[in-house]
Amino acid sequence: MTRQPPVTAEDLYLYALQLLVPEEQTRLQEFLQHSPEARKELANVRGDLILLSLTPEQHTPPALCRQRLLKQVARGKKSAVHSVADRATAQHAIATEPIFAPEPAPDRLSPIRDDSYTPSPETSFPFRSFQAEEPQRGLLATLLPWVGWALAVGLAVSTWTMWHKAEILQGTTAAANAKAAHIASESDKSLRALDVLRNSAAQRFQLTKQSSQPISNARVTYVSETGSLIFQGANLDQLPAGKVYELWLIPVGDGRTPIPAGTFRPDERGYASVVLPDIPKGVVAGTFGVTMEEEGGANNPTLPILMIGA
Repeated sequence: MTRQPPVTAEDLYLYALQLLVPEEQTRLQEFLQHSPEARKELANVRGDLILLSLTPEQHTPPALCRQRLLKQVARGKKSAVHSVADRATAQHAIATEPIFAPEPAPDRLSPIRDDSYTPSPETSFPFRSFQAEEPQRGLLATLLPWVGWALAVGLAVSTWTMWHKAEILQGTTAAANAKAAHIASESDKSLRALDVLRNSAAQRFQLTKQSSQPISNARVTYVSETGSLIFQGANLDQLPAGKVYELWLIPVGDGRTPIPAGTFRPDERGYASVVLPDIPKGVVAGTFGVTMEEEGGANNPTLPILMIGA
């Protein structure tokens, strides 16, 4: 059996131009049916020839291809030989075959994987695709930029979350400190009030209102040395809107000006208290009285005095 000559790149050009004898044309058609690589290269060749036909500048075909063309013409094995220089005829010949879209190839001169296709190393093709094939990027190279953005977003979210938690913690700490200070103040006030009630030197007064039933009454415990006072009232009458009760310290001696000792309003059961108001130290009390004043209190008592004690 005669070994068939290998198919070269020049054969593909001649096949595309329909310049082969019928036997060679048939052999190349059968070869293309079994060689995907050769079909891909043929598509590229046809694409180059189309570009050649649209180019105003003529190009000289490869030397080896030209030699084979001249040999074919000399032997007279082909009934009609088309001239390579005739662009219109070449374009018509290409149009008679179905044109496949050219696919980018890494290297036109690289051998097709089929062993029977061996492109000639002496031939260089003057045409190549205008769109360079982009190198195939790996999965890691594709995902790496997105991973960077994801990390940046995650870091920003984490930073904002930590800042938000710190703000909440700071607010909670401030509220806890304020509450602790209030408790400490109330505790100190309670201790001072207990000291007033237990102080043996304290003056104690009983205030009553004889005209009401049940009888309104109140007790005042007062330590002049420290200016500490505790008032406790019971069965007190309810007040009109905008009015308050005001407690007065009346010093010993004639003509002494009464000193305001705090305002209060009784609850629904008639109870009220004044604990440690801000009054001067060292004032000896002659008695205490209660008047009705406008909201906010007064600097001088408004008559009549509703409750008075001794």
